Formats: sequence, structure tokens, C-alpha cells
Amino acid sequence: MTDCKLLIAGQGGQGVVFLSRLLSQTALMAGDDFITYESHGMAMRGGSVTSQVKIGNYRSPLIGEKSADLLLVLAADEFQRNRHFVRPGGISLVNSPHSLADLPSENFCGATAVALEHKLAKAVNLVFCGWAAQHPAFPYNFAQIREAIKLMAVSPDIETANLRALEIGRQLSIR
Repeated sequence: MTDCKLLIAGQGGQGVVFLSRLLSQTALMAGDDFITYESHGMAMRGGSVTSQVKIGNYRSPLIGEKSADLLLVLAADEFQRNRHFVRPGGISLVNSPHSLADLPSENFCGATAVALEHKLAKAVNLVFCGWAAQHPAFPYNFAQIREAIKLMAVSPDIETANLRALEIGRQLSIR
């Protein structure tokens, strides 16, 4: 069983909630226990959105300060707002073309620019996820995420676009 406390941070419209549901679906398919919490109440397009996903035997969905194993950041501005959740030794993976703070450069990718380059503006989250899934701290592997996307797709066209975005992200980590 996977055991991971992760927080996903971004801005309204970036797909934070979809990404948390994708990870939840992947956990379900893997037979792992999970619990989630989304915080998007008054956030409109561009406002802060966070989602907390705990995979393993937990009773509360909330992740306290300095307790997240993994912080996934879809908007670089959200890194500073949420970095206090990461435990000592935890990992932050950030969608940014430039390094921030004291994190190693391999913890950053420019998923937004790549998604736009491939005309996948609505799939930045999946480009980022494809890249992040290659990191050893990510709770599930690329193949597991891919299968969850197939199951969640509401149409063949969306499935094709989502799988393409995920693969483009995976290719970022291979470079």
C-alpha cells in the first residue's frame, strides 16, 4: 500500500481539483485507502485553490503544517503560500520555468509553456502530472495514472487529448 500525504496548489482554472480526483481514482484502482479535501470555495478563475490527498490509513483529510510528503504546485506563485505544509525531507515539485527558493532545479518544469506549445492550454495539469509521475516521490507510476485517465475520460476525444498531454509531460522528464 502506498502511504503519502500530498498537497496540490494552483489557481482557479488550472485543474487542481481534476488532478486530485485523478490521484484519487488511481488510488482506488490500486486498492489503496485515500481521503481528500478541496479548498476552492470563493476562488474564481485565477484565485488560489488547494487540494489535499492522503493515501493510506488516515482519518482526517487535512494536512497540517510541516507534514506533507509531496507538494505539487501548478502555479509558481502558490509555492510561497504553501511551502510551510512540506515536512522536513518532503519534496516540492513546481510548474515554473525558473528555479525558486532553495529547491534543486530538477524539481521544476515549464509545463505551461510546453502545454501551450502543443496547443493543450487546458491540460497544463496533465503535462505537469506526466512529468511529476516520473519522480521517485510521486505515489503512483506513469502507467497507473494513464489507466486512471482512460477510466475517467468522458469521451474518446478527451481521452486522446489527456493521454497526449500526460505523455508530453513524461517526455519532459526524459530530456
